[in-house]
Amino acid sequence: MAPSNASANESANTTGAKTKDKAPAREWTPAMESDLQRILSVGEECISAAELKNLILSKGRGRDGDGDGPDIRLYDGFEPSGRMHIAQGVYKSINVNKCTAEGTNATFCFWVADWFALMNDKMGGDLDKIIVVGQYLIEVWKAAGMDLSHVEFRWASDEITGQAHVYWPLVLDVARRFNVTRIKKCCQIMGRLEGSLTAAQVLYPLMQCSDVFFLKADVCQLGVDQRKVNMLAREYCDASKKKFKPVILSHHMLYGLKKGQEKMSKSDPDSAIFMEDTKEDVERKISNAFCPTKEDAEREKLEQERESESKSESESLTQLRDKEHDREDAGKESMHLTADDLKNPILDYIQHIIMSPTDATFTCANANNPAGQTYLQFGQVKQDFLDGLITPDQLKRALIDALNQLLQPVRDHFANDETAKGLFEKVQSFKRQSASAAAAENDGPPKVFRLDLVAQNVVPPDSHLVMAPLPTAAPT
Repeated sequence: MAPSNASANESANTTGAKTKDKAPAREWTPAMESDLQRILSVGEECISAAELKNLILSKGRGRDGDGDGPDIRLYDGFEPSGRMHIAQGVYKSINVNKCTAEGTNATFCFWVADWFALMNDKMGGDLDKIIVVGQYLIEVWKAAGMDLSHVEFRWASDEITGQAHVYWPLVLDVARRFNVTRIKKCCQIMGRLEGSLTAAQVLYPLMQCSDVFFLKADVCQLGVDQRKVNMLAREYCDASKKKFKPVILSHHMLYGLKKGQEKMSKSDPDSAIFMEDTKEDVERKISNAFCPTKEDAEREKLEQERESESKSESESLTQLRDKEHDREDAGKESMHLTADDLKNPILDYIQHIIMSPTDATFTCANANNPAGQTYLQFGQVKQDFLDGLITPDQLKRALIDALNQLLQPVRDHFANDETAKGLFEKVQSFKRQSASAAAAENDGPPKVFRLDLVAQNVVPPDSHLVMAPLPTAAPT
């Protein structure tokens, strides 16, 4: 909960007591409260709402044009990596529009992390291709309805090169404040396992933490999967005695469309709706998507409980498997901060994509209205589905129609705008080149495969294999 008006004003007065000419604390208004609640609706978690409220008081609505200082700066970074799924496209556009609505006095800064994509070996490590993909993604956001009047795009390669004397001392200062173990905990931001990290990828969290301060961000508005490195930025403020910490506003991570997928994957085309998907793609993916009912969830829970009981006799082996699973997980346990036993991706899309914008509606057939009922609140959609008034097929059909309506302006933009069309064709050619290279590699000499004895539960993790001849009665 946000602090009371009295406590916020008292805090501002206490801060201002040190300077005689400091302007008195501003009065908290209904318009400011509206800004606060709208911005908070973006995040699954905010650290903290009280700090966000103070930001609005000091930099928000009413400060623009009065010479009292800069606006609220929110930031997110993205790696140009070839494809944009609907969370990065539509969901991000919705969230940016909420944060920078007219009068809020906020600017959203996108850090186009081309160098970071290079470190993460995206697009085969070709920086020229990465830059083209970045330009393509910006075109997608334009077509998806993102209001760019309060948005700026800053390219990491240009900014870091141009201000190297500022950036690299900051990175080094962050690096010297933390040990390697703490930094490795942040490496889930790349979905990487500790054992597979290159030296450049260990540098990645240090640079991402530094970006917050280099860009002078007041709010880190990234996904829950980036929470650990954002918290590192707040810890750095403590270590370096910086007075103001960045607010962490972490948005929800959409489930993958397949059963058991905690999040969408760009490497699995059927795990998500992508911004370039055709109507036929949307129809096929949503029709085949996992859509458990309340009864399905209860049945699976019972099966898991029975399975857990049956494995109690081999607890030590289970613990070893769990330990190995945690390593493979690369941070998946922290992808969602809100408990959800159902984990239904169809409902997830409806809540966070279709009904997330202010005043959005959703039309779906149900038992009481086969022709279609228009819902104003997601909670009622979910309740009717749980009660059996809406079937999985009805829910999917309505979502297919709603998604295609959202994506059609993007399809039209890339069909009719020559610049956008050219960028899209280049990105498609990069994909074909990558596929050809992979095929050529498969036609080459046979690869050497590793026998994974840990995965087969033959040996515990961290075992060592010693190759030696069998003992004999007459050793040489």
